[in-house]
Amino acid sequence: MKLYLLYLLRQLALPTMFAVLALSGAIWLSQSLRFVDLIVNKGIPATTFVYLTALLFPSLLLVILPFALFCGVLFAYHRLTVESELTVLRAVGLSNLQIAAPCLLLAAVVTIIGYAISLYFMPLAFRSFRDLQLQAEREFSFLLLQPGVFNTPARDVTVYIRGHREDGSLEGIVVHDERHKRLPVTLMAEEGNLVQGEDGPLFIMERGSRQELDAEEPATPSLSILHFERYTLDLTANARPPGERSPKPKEQYVHELLDPPASLSEARRHGRIAEGHKRLTWPLSTLSFALIGLAALLAPGFSRRGPWPRLLTAIGGVVVVQALIMALGSLAEQRLALIPLLYVAAIAPSVICLAVILGLRPRRQHRALVAAPA
Repeated sequence: MKLYLLYLLRQLALPTMFAVLALSGAIWLSQSLRFVDLIVNKGIPATTFVYLTALLFPSLLLVILPFALFCGVLFAYHRLTVESELTVLRAVGLSNLQIAAPCLLLAAVVTIIGYAISLYFMPLAFRSFRDLQLQAEREFSFLLLQPGVFNTPARDVTVYIRGHREDGSLEGIVVHDERHKRLPVTLMAEEGNLVQGEDGPLFIMERGSRQELDAEEPATPSLSILHFERYTLDLTANARPPGERSPKPKEQYVHELLDPPASLSEARRHGRIAEGHKRLTWPLSTLSFALIGLAALLAPGFSRRGPWPRLLTAIGGVVVVQALIMALGSLAEQRLALIPLLYVAAIAPSVICLAVILGLRPRRQHRALVAAPA
């Protein structure tokens, strides 16, 4: 590999890696703050917290990589322009395509990484994330009850507690159980505890009442009240195991999205098909964003306004392309006929910008030789 190619590749890779780390850190921090309370106040193990937040990285990287490469292109090629290094490279006979070759090579590598994330790692991470989330709900739901608010530790079960005691017990308990729609049950107790059973959490309540509304006859519903000294409520009853839950679109691989079950409604089928095509087109935006930056910065000429017009042009181009891709992705969920336009929006900027780069020629300055008077 030629020395200039290695030099340009190094100048481009370093700011791109810095942008990936900076953007990943900022977004990961904002996302992980949702789980900090679980480990600080709720007692969930630190290893579970780390693993839970690590599963967010594939989806973050898929979004970050195109923008990180775009930032790296702007920084690297702008610096090369300001320090006249591009002028030197052109003076030794390098064309714009040769100068752009390191960027195209890095963009191709990032695009391949994007496809690996989009097609395999992201759905795998989301499946693991949901499995771990459901496991945490079953094993640690007794830690998630906030005093003074209505909590839902299990599906169709609402729990209100007045407060926590120093020994870990709960006081002022109200539980509304709607798992049996025609026989909703409301339980009130002075105190109680949540303990972990073999299949999940059990709510043990003491000194309270159980109120059951029989709605089999809507015209004349009957209310029965039972007072108890001790009552055990299984919060995992009627819960579905993780393997039987309905997967969300982000958990499915592309071949599953493009061939959804016929049992789904038409709207959900269209949404999954559109999601599959968005998975296929999003990594292509990496090449488009990189070439937009290159086309803006490799253009010849000098401006008294400095580099800002070119930088703003590149940023504006990326914003327009990104907005167009997002808009077409949303519209494709309603009308599948618009899916080809999604591919056009992802690929057309690359083709146009590459044509612009290949068509650019450095302006030659000709100086007229004026003979000095004798």
